[in-house]
Amino acid sequence: MYKNEHSINTYLHRIANILLINGGFLTNLGLYTGDMGIVLFFCRYARLTQNDIYLEYSSYLFEKVKNNIQPNTPLNYKQGLTGIGSAIEYLAQHEYLKIDTDVILEEFDKRIFFTFNLSYLSIEKIADIGYYALWRIAGNSSLKSTIINSVIPQIVNTMTEWETRQNMTHPMVSLIKDIISSKNRIAQYYRSIILDWHQFCQEYYLDNLDAKPYMQLLEQFTNNDSTMNNNFELGFQNGLVGLGLSLMSELDGDNSWHSLFTNDLIPPEK
Repeated sequence: MYKNEHSINTYLHRIANILLINGGFLTNLGLYTGDMGIVLFFCRYARLTQNDIYLEYSSYLFEKVKNNIQPNTPLNYKQGLTGIGSAIEYLAQHEYLKIDTDVILEEFDKRIFFTFNLSYLSIEKIADIGYYALWRIAGNSSLKSTIINSVIPQIVNTMTEWETRQNMTHPMVSLIKDIISSKNRIAQYYRSIILDWHQFCQEYYLDNLDAKPYMQLLEQFTNNDSTMNNNFELGFQNGLVGLGLSLMSELDGDNSWHSLFTNDLIPPEK
């Protein structure tokens, strides 16, 4: 898909250099276009290259994200708390970061689960909370029982009411209902929840997935040999983080990062 291994490594090295130079100046903390996406890139790239410089940089940006969360940081998944928190869970569950997510995400949990009246939120924001909840119960959270028995039923009830009003269905409701009916399953089941959801999205939206312009971006990137160029978007969405993650998957076959991103940004398999 992306030429040969040597070319891929060359592209990745250039992407890493651009992100090292420019990544720390982003004003957005989010997963899709901000610092958290770059944290994800460098955690992956550090493991691929076994280079501690990249791991140190990811740790630096991770601290920046944690220290800059504000009371007005938005809830939404693409740019806000639910996406950042889900990425933190991903990095912990895949052992990129050795952290206690209950400590790191304590304030996230309070604000996301116990602050909002769901009936006043849009269906998109409720789905964002639901996806974050799935990540939390897929990990080792001490709140797992509370989330399963209290938070998730509220999400299902509100989503079901929305479905009734709109006379339509929402794909996440079915999955969350299944979780509620499976409370007594072994812990391994909960660890597979995210993979189940990712597969469900792939199948449900198969005809609606828009191909992410990785190939077009790669062509532009190949034709510009400057490592100082600021003309490229840096984040995952239409940017170098998304291209870099895709390139790394070509090398090591690990596309688990797909599970962090909602279906509208997951590129179809080539």
